[in-house]
Amino acid sequence: MGDIRTTEGEGMPETRAQRRHRLGKAVGWFMGVSLAVVGLGLVIPVNRYATAQGYVTTREYAEVRSPVTGIVSRILVSSGEQVEAGQVLVELNCAEEEASLSEAQARVSRLRSERERRQTEMSSDLSRKEVELAEQKRAHAAALQVSELELANQESRLALTQELVAKGLKSQRELDEIRLGRDLCQVRLEALRQKDFEVYERLLVQDRRMYASEMESIDEELSALEDSVRRAQARIENRKIRAPIAGRVVRYEFVVGELLEPTYVIYEIFGGEEQVLKLRVDERYATRLATGQRYRARLASYNGAIQRIYFRGTVGYLRNVVQNDGRSSYRMVYCDFDPGEYPIQPGTTAEARIYYARSCFWSFLLNLEP
Repeated sequence: MGDIRTTEGEGMPETRAQRRHRLGKAVGWFMGVSLAVVGLGLVIPVNRYATAQGYVTTREYAEVRSPVTGIVSRILVSSGEQVEAGQVLVELNCAEEEASLSEAQARVSRLRSERERRQTEMSSDLSRKEVELAEQKRAHAAALQVSELELANQESRLALTQELVAKGLKSQRELDEIRLGRDLCQVRLEALRQKDFEVYERLLVQDRRMYASEMESIDEELSALEDSVRRAQARIENRKIRAPIAGRVVRYEFVVGELLEPTYVIYEIFGGEEQVLKLRVDERYATRLATGQRYRARLASYNGAIQRIYFRGTVGYLRNVVQNDGRSSYRMVYCDFDPGEYPIQPGTTAEARIYYARSCFWSFLLNLEP
């Protein structure tokens, strides 16, 4: 082969060995840099977190819903007012229930009057029968004594007449008449002695039982009507929406005449001074969260364009159920919250990150859970 000559002063072309050496050096540098990057990605720790949205509330907190479906007739409490536990917030229309209550109360009043009237009649009838039975016993006892005296008198006359007949001073006919009178007295006395008042007493006891059974039936009917009155009163009371706890209320938008359903939240009540952060976390993080995990939150009131203020704390409590609002499934998480020097009003919305694990950079980049 001949020599290579140039006219522009270029360098000599690389030989095959030189090209191989340069390529090997480049591959070595690439492999070294790649290994270094991979190694750094495996060494660099990255915090894994679940995003959450929620708001600041108080430790004592309640959502107020209507217990039944009904139309609003009166709104008694507005936003910002302080209420006591059990205070009526809203009254629903209860015209139908009040009509049922009035009808039931009228039936109870009528039945009570009927019961009193019937009780008086029964007592009067039993008293009359008891007096009549006692009078019959008294008259029977008197008749028995009279009959015994008459019999004794007839026996004395019979003995005297027999002596006089034997002496011829009285006729046999008079003796027979006296003997007949004595026999009649004996018959009357025996009839009086055999008269039994037990059957009358049994009838009186039977009347008492019959009247008692009738009163029990009336009392059962009265008790059923009183139960219907209590149920009507309970339905009316159930249409009064009361505050479950004491605190300051936030009223949602609803008006008189609006139809409320048990699914609608109409008030929130914030009680006490201690605040918590209530967060809603997507269901996919449900199994990764636990109490004691750290969070960092930004509040809408302090989320400026230049300066952002973060609030930090830990998870205190997790609800054991996964909820669904029709669009997504989520789990409620309650975190402790320290407002520090900032005045935070209950209901302030927040965006938070809940840190649940640490992994390497590559796991984070490829979204591989630790």
